[in-house]
Amino acid sequence: MKMLDCEFTVTAGPHIRRKFWQTFTVVGGKVDDQGVSIGWKISKGVFRAMIDSALGLDSQDMSEAAKAKRMLRGLSDLHGITFAAKVRVEPANDPRYSDSNRLDRVVLPGEPEYAKVMAGEAVAAAPSNRPARPPAAAAATPPAWSGQAATAPAAPAPRMWERPAAASPAPQPAAPAPAASGPSWLNG
Repeated sequence: MKMLDCEFTVTAGPHIRRKFWQTFTVVGGKVDDQGVSIGWKISKGVFRAMIDSALGLDSQDMSEAAKAKRMLRGLSDLHGITFAAKVRVEPANDPRYSDSNRLDRVVLPGEPEYAKVMAGEAVAAAPSNRPARPPAAAAATPPAWSGQAATAPAAPAPRMWERPAAASPAPQPAAPAPAASGPSWLNG
């Protein structure tokens, strides 16, 4: 299986300069009836939504001009793309680790949040429609091979949003990638 390991940086709002990481499947994993990777199909949809959000394209626009704007030479063209998104907090499966921020969904033009984000307005946090993964129960005793006796679980680390943001230079908005000939896998 091949994965794309992505780092995202918040560019506006109260969490500016915060980072979170996520991987996307590009090859392999479970396949559908036609032998196409299900993970790749999901990743491809997210990448296309990122482009539509960044460029202000209507997701239903299948004109030649819109298709040309969605054309990438490769996945590296996504580097530096700036788009509107909703981020969710995913509980840690193991109490030794803190919760993780994850890309919940890309916010597309036409959605009320998109106009507010693009106008620089603050958008209040709202629960996602997606169910959160329940945290896994901690094992009461370590495995026999660990050589450790059972101990009380360690206190959980502070959650990412409870830590102060590190100061860094102001982010520069990314210029949209120029339309170029290349794979059209984002247009379908």
